[in-house]
Amino acid sequence: MYRLLVVDDERDIRENIRYLLDWARYGINQIETAATYEEAVNKALDFRPHIILMDVNLGGGRWGYELLEHLRAAGLKSVCGIISGYDDFIYMKKSMQASAKDYLLKPIDVKELERFVERAIVEELKGELPEKRGSAPDVDPVLKVEYGRLSKITNKIIMIVKSDYRSSLSLVGIGEMFCMSSKYIGRIFLQDTGMKFSEYLMAYRMVQARMLIETTRDKIAVVAGRVGYTQLNNFYVHFKEYYGISPTALRDMKETANGEDHADLQKNFPDTAAGTGDGPGDGLR
Repeated sequence: MYRLLVVDDERDIRENIRYLLDWARYGINQIETAATYEEAVNKALDFRPHIILMDVNLGGGRWGYELLEHLRAAGLKSVCGIISGYDDFIYMKKSMQASAKDYLLKPIDVKELERFVERAIVEELKGELPEKRGSAPDVDPVLKVEYGRLSKITNKIIMIVKSDYRSSLSLVGIGEMFCMSSKYIGRIFLQDTGMKFSEYLMAYRMVQARMLIETTRDKIAVVAGRVGYTQLNNFYVHFKEYYGISPTALRDMKETANGEDHADLQKNFPDTAAGTGDGPGDGLR
């Protein structure tokens, strides 16, 4: 039913994408690949793919967003996702201005790729998705609503936040990317989500910060920097406003809970928890 073109100058990546998803499940039964800008132009115009996944850097000084502009000028209306190893606002901006639907960072996250394909089929190709057996809806971690219930513009704004929340984002910059006024897209975002863009950006950073605090041993200052904060005091204030607890207190609670779990292990399985004496750190620590 649908045709897919994968464009990347690295053969391993082209082949990995071919087997990353069960493409037939989405009605994608024809897949072609291209390694260069020129090969991609020829295949795209001949193959007429419904969906294109292309690397932002095609080698030889050629860029994916330039290829997309070329194909648009030739009348091709394929839904395009840009793949990139660059977590850079400039590349994302140029890709969005060339009308890319999504910007996926390498290594490609399967769930992000699935979301791109599903949105391409439903929103652009007006198709239907296969039923997801036993899987939960794709829900935004801040808004707690399914992405499918949000407008295209809001989804694009959220995509930009998810990809570049570590940087200094603003509605003015995003508006320039879309060739729209910041007031217009800000009003749509507020109507869709009930939140101002700045509130959503802060909330998304807090969600990511909590995940890092609970799953890594990074210092709080490092966590703050990883989610886009240059002032540690501001990070502490925002975190406590959002969660009602300081990041340090959350870390202490997590460590206390882990310590209690370990104590329970020692009570119930003393031999296992004590280790085998092979070294200072046994398998449970």
